[in-house]
Amino acid sequence: MPKQKKRRLADYSTSEMVKLCGMKASSTFENKRDKVFERYEIDPTLFKMDSSIEGGENFYPVVCAELLAILIKNWDKNPSSRKNANRDNVTVTQICDFYRALLKDVDDLPKELRGLIYKSCQSHFTTKCLVIWAERVVNGLALFTETHMNQPEENIGKLCQALAINLDKMTYMEYMNNKLIEAVPWIAQFGVFPNPFNMSSMQKPAIGTQNVGLDVGLAELIKAIALEMNSDKEEIQYESIKDEESDVGAVRDVYYKMVQSWYVSSEFEEYTTNTYSKGASAWKNWAEKIESGEMEGKDAIVAFYEKQLAEAKLEVMALEQRLEAIKNDEPAIFPVTAEEIEDINDAYVEYFGDKYGKQTDNHRYADVYIGQMLWAFLTQENF
Repeated sequence: MPKQKKRRLADYSTSEMVKLCGMKASSTFENKRDKVFERYEIDPTLFKMDSSIEGGENFYPVVCAELLAILIKNWDKNPSSRKNANRDNVTVTQICDFYRALLKDVDDLPKELRGLIYKSCQSHFTTKCLVIWAERVVNGLALFTETHMNQPEENIGKLCQALAINLDKMTYMEYMNNKLIEAVPWIAQFGVFPNPFNMSSMQKPAIGTQNVGLDVGLAELIKAIALEMNSDKEEIQYESIKDEESDVGAVRDVYYKMVQSWYVSSEFEEYTTNTYSKGASAWKNWAEKIESGEMEGKDAIVAFYEKQLAEAKLEVMALEQRLEAIKNDEPAIFPVTAEEIEDINDAYVEYFGDKYGKQTDNHRYADVYIGQMLWAFLTQENF
């Protein structure tokens, strides 16, 4: 069978994929495509019309092709894809720039494909959160450290004490919450224990945020779709495009509409993600609050603390109700027995003993980073 551009009008030919990825040469496209396949462990034969023929006809099925193009066109933006890339030289800025590019390309997809990602790629929400907050963490931590280092009356030992105690508590609470959610998934909406990051159920939604980046989530979705559409090869093996003058966009729209039958409405996930993004992006640091006049004068400060107090009272009421439910073993609110809590605590002690102080990569990099932060204290040099 002679090699041809494509069998089905709705699918993408190599030349169309090159254009979709914003590239000029098919060799460039194929080089990056192969790197994407290797990096995300995507089976290349899924994209061959006949996998038994080496160098045979490519098969880029509609629906799957546009998702694959996102990974290929952004390959060079991935910090881990660069020459001599390693953990020592990657920056938060580089990581966030890569994820922002992916998120923008997802926003430009047909609405049916966007809905599929909202519903299926739980990592989409994780990545949205990351690009909003990661650089703020870097800036905040650097400023926090510098501010404390520059105070002649500051007791740096006491500061380390406060950080160690609070980090320990936060780690335990996060571990406990995750174990309870694993045991009883719907318990997440109640926030059984106070979340150390103070995230409400709307901020940490029931879509089950997955702790991987959007690129990994997209790759897993591509594998699933490509495998599903692999059976189409047999049906179109001996077909050829009869009317190349047909409106390819209209033909593809039919397939995009078909995608909607693969999932229940994604409106809740989209609403949750957009609401969170809007609220998180509007967050103001103290300098911005002062500049906007929110902290000017006594009246503004009084209003600020009145709001804080009202929120604290609501939180106290919720905690009191939760406490009573726990004391009274109300399964509808707290469906975890005392024995199960003990099991989780025992597991945490084992987890703690296995991880704490061990010479892992995370420990080594934290050691270097905090050491660099303490250099000014050691040498009494100015930042």
